[in-house]
Amino acid sequence: MQDRFIEGCEQEQLHLSGAIQPHGALVVSDLQGLVSHVSANLASLLALDTRIEQLLDQPLPDFLEEVHNIAPPLNQGERYIGQGNVGQQEFDVIISHNGEQLIYELYPVDAYAEPMPMGGEAFPVPEDRHALENQCQQLLVALLALSGFDRVHYYRFMPEGDGEVTAEARQPEVTGSYLGLRFPASDIPQVARQLYLQNPWRSIPQASAEPAAIVGRGQSSNPNLTWADLRSVSPVHQEYMANMGVGSAISLPITQAGELDALISCHNAVPKQLTVSQLQAMSALSEAFNLRLRDYKARRRLQIYDGLQRQFDHAKAVLMRHGELESAWPELSRWLMDTFSVDGVILQVGSECHQRGAVLSASAVNVVAEAARFETSSVWISDNLQRDCGDMPLSEIAGVAVVSDLPLDQYHNVNLYLCRLEYLYEVTWGGNPDKPIDYRDGNSAIAPRRSFEAWVEQRVGHSRPWFSSTRIYLLKLRALLQQAKSFSWTTNE
Repeated sequence: MQDRFIEGCEQEQLHLSGAIQPHGALVVSDLQGLVSHVSANLASLLALDTRIEQLLDQPLPDFLEEVHNIAPPLNQGERYIGQGNVGQQEFDVIISHNGEQLIYELYPVDAYAEPMPMGGEAFPVPEDRHALENQCQQLLVALLALSGFDRVHYYRFMPEGDGEVTAEARQPEVTGSYLGLRFPASDIPQVARQLYLQNPWRSIPQASAEPAAIVGRGQSSNPNLTWADLRSVSPVHQEYMANMGVGSAISLPITQAGELDALISCHNAVPKQLTVSQLQAMSALSEAFNLRLRDYKARRRLQIYDGLQRQFDHAKAVLMRHGELESAWPELSRWLMDTFSVDGVILQVGSECHQRGAVLSASAVNVVAEAARFETSSVWISDNLQRDCGDMPLSEIAGVAVVSDLPLDQYHNVNLYLCRLEYLYEVTWGGNPDKPIDYRDGNSAIAPRRSFEAWVEQRVGHSRPWFSSTRIYLLKLRALLQQAKSFSWTTNE
């Protein structure tokens, strides 16, 4: 990725766009109830017989005051969903608190539209990976039926920031598939990912629609639209959707431990607007899966801890049987290589160095140790040493997991290096990920890729990817080594 492209994406202030999507209208008030901003389309969308400028610096209009009085007090980031009417025109309203103001999003609805049922089939917490994948697929099928969209993808974020489509559902007549394709991290910049974390959904009914400006009083700054789904669409994202042939989209976040773990992305070739009730129902389904995924991962962590405890009991038994590390090393190193699926292992105990299999050279160990020195958790993992270590000498070892600076006594530390050989494999991208900038009229401009056809990259210089649980295993191993050191880690010195 070219740094200029990523930097340009990250600097875009999406929450301060000063405009909204035109399928709804916006009113902003201060916390005392005086209107500070309105969208330019408010009067036309709700058939008001007043100029929008006449609403500024005035109390909330009667049709919003009625809804406001019903809503509970809100804190920053909280929202309330209700209904109101202006004459014969009914509307859904979402009220959110941005820390300084109240945001009122108004969506005209058909007076005869029936609310969408919020229920759904109850599923147990998945017992294994296969059950989890089945539930994910069932979720996508349900969302496809509920939305009526062409496709629904489960877009999982990888540790390095890239995303991969790991599940897909599509209408019978829709051809082509994104399943298994990977997309670079810059396709969804961090600034956009933070907004997904704050909202239950993101709806773009018409990607090509011209935004409606937000009109403020005097020199007032643009309101913070972090929690407003009406927030206008970035021009870069509009072009990205056009290049994909997407006319409308809905995104539902999957969050784990305060991080964006995945996105459920619904695409339709032509513009399509869902009601707030439909969006609520879709969000309820995805959140139910999110909770089950959270419980599944918690259960897996406990299983990992329990399994490692049993495995480490075996390692401790080996050490105790031999009485010292030198004679135990052949059996202990074999256990380490099997447990962590590595090609070689190095154990530094004070000035002693024990190794087995394909390992780093002494000079490479020093370079890796310097890189790992800045890791606060004492566990450092890389699947591409040439990328992650600036002065890395040529080596057949491409990936390393390090457990460093485990105190043995006041004079010695223990350092463990788990080594993996280079592994050549292919990654199938949705388009060439290395061409994020278009050059127009002789100038570079931020612009997304034009093609999303499968583009195969042969990856060199990488080891086999480390499992997502590797860090947990190593932290647990470090704790267990700490417990065992008092009687086990003796040498022939």
